[in-house]
Amino acid sequence: MAKGFGKILEGLLGGKGGGNADKAFKVYAPMGGSVAPITSSADPAHQAEAVGKGVCIMPQGGKIFAPFDADVDMVFDTKHAIGLSAKAPYLSAAVELLIHCGIDTVKLNGDGFTAHVKDGDKVKKGDLLLEYDEGIITAAGYSLETQVVVTNSGDFKKVTQAATGIVNAGDLVLCVE
Repeated sequence: MAKGFGKILEGLLGGKGGGNADKAFKVYAPMGGSVAPITSSADPAHQAEAVGKGVCIMPQGGKIFAPFDADVDMVFDTKHAIGLSAKAPYLSAAVELLIHCGIDTVKLNGDGFTAHVKDGDKVKKGDLLLEYDEGIITAAGYSLETQVVVTNSGDFKKVTQAATGIVNAGDLVLCVE
């Protein structure tokens, strides 16, 4: 009975992250790993939320999957980051999401990264977007910490973290309202 009550309470309060998950646009983990608030990122710009609100994930594995059905707006030439967007009828603007793999990995000039999509593609949740070689990145001295950020956070009432700790690819990590 306690478990059932917890589920009811979670539903009334909007889930573990404090947002109303039923009325929110859901962003799922693009990879498995350990999720933390973006404000704990080792990257100063992300830590200050200068790029937007979101989470950082210390990933496990070398694959990045689509966190929702989306348009691929940009695959960076260096393949270390990708921009996605999706419009939900109940939101005032399209959600623009940046998935940025690693810190300072732009300096690798694409070495260790493989893109499986290109600008203008349409993807479904769970589609493979990028692969990265953890060994190449860490041998070059860069962190694998991946930032998942709503770059137009200011267009919404709130962007709420929905998970902490270990997640699998496809687990809910952000709610946008």
